[in-house]
Amino acid sequence: MSAQTEAILQKVKELAVLPQVVHQVLELTNNPNANARDLERVISIDQGMSARVLNTVNSAYYGLPRKIASIKDAVVLLGFKTIRNLAMTASMFDLFVGKTDRQNLRRGKWWRHAIDTGLCARLIASQVDGVSPDEAYTAGLLHDIGKPLLDRYGGAPYEQVEEWVHQGISELEAEREVFGCDHTEVGREVGLHWGFPEKLVEAIGEHHAEEQGAWQDARLVAVVILANRLAHILRQSNVPDDWWFYLPGWLLETLHLTPQQLHSLYLGCEAEIHSSPIATLGR
Repeated sequence: MSAQTEAILQKVKELAVLPQVVHQVLELTNNPNANARDLERVISIDQGMSARVLNTVNSAYYGLPRKIASIKDAVVLLGFKTIRNLAMTASMFDLFVGKTDRQNLRRGKWWRHAIDTGLCARLIASQVDGVSPDEAYTAGLLHDIGKPLLDRYGGAPYEQVEEWVHQGISELEAEREVFGCDHTEVGREVGLHWGFPEKLVEAIGEHHAEEQGAWQDARLVAVVILANRLAHILRQSNVPDDWWFYLPGWLLETLHLTPQQLHSLYLGCEAEIHSSPIATLGR
């Protein structure tokens, strides 16, 4: 690791503070004894958080028979996992807010892609044995967390990365050219610093992997890689019918997905992205 990379990573770890709610929600996720009352208490402490979650819960998407006025009722009607994911999403939004219009535009695209990837990951995981859809959603939501952190603390304008990309260089290579490291490295290191579970750190750090590694949870990594690619594809205007043909062979073998299943997942993810109210959280 170069001195430049070490300096940036150290700065990120010193300055980037994970929202307390995320810490608490992750703890609840990994605590088998946690219950709805614990989640209600965590969310209700933050009035802004409560308002965001309740506003989403009362959207037409959920079609509830009456307006929900409390987190307790929201948890009872929609369930622990749904409200936990809403709280996790809402609490991450501030990390994607910029100080200038150009930053906000860039980070807004990253925010949209983070949610798209989380939604795709959750749906894909529902079709893969041994992968929790809720863990997959969290991994998908956080997979690109290194980007806004580089943008904030990298010491150089992220516009320089965009200039390299416009010249035909890949985003990862452009980030290394400008910062000496890329967003996967930053995401992995800050995830470790924040005390994320190891398999979550692994999924964040390996979401651009082209070859299979000796990972703790290869299926979770594979789900996030596929979700990331699908999320990008679904925002393109022209998508080839055989888009799945360009996926790494090990990916499909790990997930045991056929072309027919991939097509069904494509349609399901497309519908979820365009109907889910989660994308409005934080705005």
